[in-house]
Amino acid sequence: MKAVSKLLFLCIIPLLLSACLHNAESNQPTINSDLSPPVGISLEEAEARTPFEIQQPSVPFQVTQKSARILDTNGKFDAVEITYANPDEGLNLIIMITNSQVDTPPNGKKGLKLSNGSQTWDQGDGHVSAIYWRNEGLTYSLISGKNNNLEPLYDYQTLIEIANTII
Repeated sequence: MKAVSKLLFLCIIPLLLSACLHNAESNQPTINSDLSPPVGISLEEAEARTPFEIQQPSVPFQVTQKSARILDTNGKFDAVEITYANPDEGLNLIIMITNSQVDTPPNGKKGLKLSNGSQTWDQGDGHVSAIYWRNEGLTYSLISGKNNNLEPLYDYQTLIEIANTII
């Protein structure tokens, strides 16, 4: 349960970064108050429930589980999280996409630009590797981890390469 709680916390960080600095209480997504893990939905259902196209990355490992979930943002904006996983190998790649119009400066270290010119920020830590960028009205976060997200899966440069498969 501790690993699930930590994963949920780490997955929500980039989304909060896109919205929490401006009017934080009304714009941040909420998680159900019960402690059960969020229920995943199919990618098709997520696409039907979001007003933007969900572009998927080229995942550099064999995906054996894929799920999506719509995050509760109190109706302020739309947010979707898609998880690509291989539990047998302990690998996770998560992409979060929002259409939040809150224009706050991102946290993290300013990094490289993607091939379309979008500026990225390195938001990784000792447990996960993560990047953040905005493009055409959408905010993206790409997070990777291994061994229940106790250590980063990919380095910053590899996340840039994966991000370039989305744009």
